[in-house]
Amino acid sequence: MPSRAFWLISLSGLVPLLTCLVLAYGVPEYAESAKTVFLVYSALTLTFLGGARWGAELVRAPSGPNLPRLVISAVPSVLGMFALLPQMPPRAAVGLLLLSSAGQLWWDVQAARTGLLPAWNARVRTVLTGLGTLCTLAIWPAL
Repeated sequence: MPSRAFWLISLSGLVPLLTCLVLAYGVPEYAESAKTVFLVYSALTLTFLGGARWGAELVRAPSGPNLPRLVISAVPSVLGMFALLPQMPPRAAVGLLLLSSAGQLWWDVQAARTGLLPAWNARVRTVLTGLGTLCTLAIWPAL
């Protein structure tokens, strides 16, 4: 089970989202930038999660990692990039990020259940994804 320090570090990852929410709704001169940073940080978070899965696979089998798992672990970065395309309407970008986040959560929970990731990872990922989703739903009306 993760330590209190682990939870604190993990939960601190929500600070940029919360800061962007405050700025988007409370400081008009920063509202547009805050919404952009919110989307970029969300995409970067997906990239981080995919990279963590890539690393977990390399640790699991350094001499023969599972190729499909490596390919799937790269997908969040690609989806995050698509969400940040200038032509992507902000609400469509948020929708793509929410769907991608849900898919990543499902994959991580399944991996924890089958022993590919630590069992406690499912709880951590569920809590963090749930809180991140609440932040995302909160910024939706401002987009």
